[in-house]
Amino acid sequence: ILGTKPVYIPDNPLGVEHIHSVASFSVCGYLYARGLKDWCRANLQRFDGVMLHGMWSNLNRAVSRECLTRGLPYIVCPHGMLDLWSVRGQGIMKCLKKTIYWHLYERKLVENSNGIVFTLQREMDNSKQTFSFPHVRTFVVAPFGMVPVSPLSANEEPDTQIRQDDAAKIVLFLGRVHPVKRPDILIEAWSAAGLPSDWRLLVAGFGDPAYLTQLAKLTEQKGVGDSIQFVGPVAGVNKRYLLQRASWFLLSSQHENFGVAVLEAASARCAIAISDQVYLADEFPEGAEVLPLQVDAWTRFMRERMTNTAWRDETAQRVSDHLKAKFDQESVVRRWVDTICSGLGTTGRVDPQ
Repeated sequence: ILGTKPVYIPDNPLGVEHIHSVASFSVCGYLYARGLKDWCRANLQRFDGVMLHGMWSNLNRAVSRECLTRGLPYIVCPHGMLDLWSVRGQGIMKCLKKTIYWHLYERKLVENSNGIVFTLQREMDNSKQTFSFPHVRTFVVAPFGMVPVSPLSANEEPDTQIRQDDAAKIVLFLGRVHPVKRPDILIEAWSAAGLPSDWRLLVAGFGDPAYLTQLAKLTEQKGVGDSIQFVGPVAGVNKRYLLQRASWFLLSSQHENFGVAVLEAASARCAIAISDQVYLADEFPEGAEVLPLQVDAWTRFMRERMTNTAWRDETAQRVSDHLKAKFDQESVVRRWVDTICSGLGTTGRVDPQ
């Protein structure tokens, strides 16, 4: 782990002896660690292969060079960072910096790898439109599987500011509160839909304070400040409570490489409505609530179908069952084992447990 601050991992099942943090400093947002090369030289021989996560990182550049020096295979998991939006959709300066960096360093890192792992087919297709790497093996493996969300026990209580009135009908946005997630579309549609007074939209997740203030002002301008609540980041009991308490989970993202929170909502058998720019939408059954990024479309959904209890129950069951069949945890783990064995050439040395 490369970082400028101490690392804390809650409920870490590995134990601290399995996690190594490398101190670093930032130069114009680019982290550099003097001790990384020494750590690699002292430790890489312990491993059969390496998985590099993310892109545009000194960490990956340094580790990949040490792997090549030692003849150690590595595979790359970009997690959406080679996608069209990630490179070209965030302004000319970011596009220029990443394009230059690709040609200087990242292209060689990818081409010298034993393969590149994408989370979904759409990510792979879009990434191939961003940059060319025709001679690199590619794999598509979901990063997560569905795990049942356990009901709260009698002694588990959410925080006071999280708990909702029993009579309220809850709609949940859960994730990073960022402009790319387009929570403004939900607010605009919520206002236009004219929902009954017992409906509440909860926005749960971390966000930049300036952007949260901007959204709060929008709720007041639209006259829905009393029915929309920003609850901040949630985890543990609070998160499980909201997933089980919500009637609907909504995600109106402009770009979403996978959508982990979508699987979490499906695991809790919460009804789901997402934008067609969430890549996981490609895996939804026909007739599910997959909506375009248009306020009118979200308004019609909220006004005509979101309040229909029978439709909510039917789509929640159907989508949950469909995704569970596609993203069963055991199957996802097995696909990862097969990919690692194939990509790193470590057949027989990966423990599926």
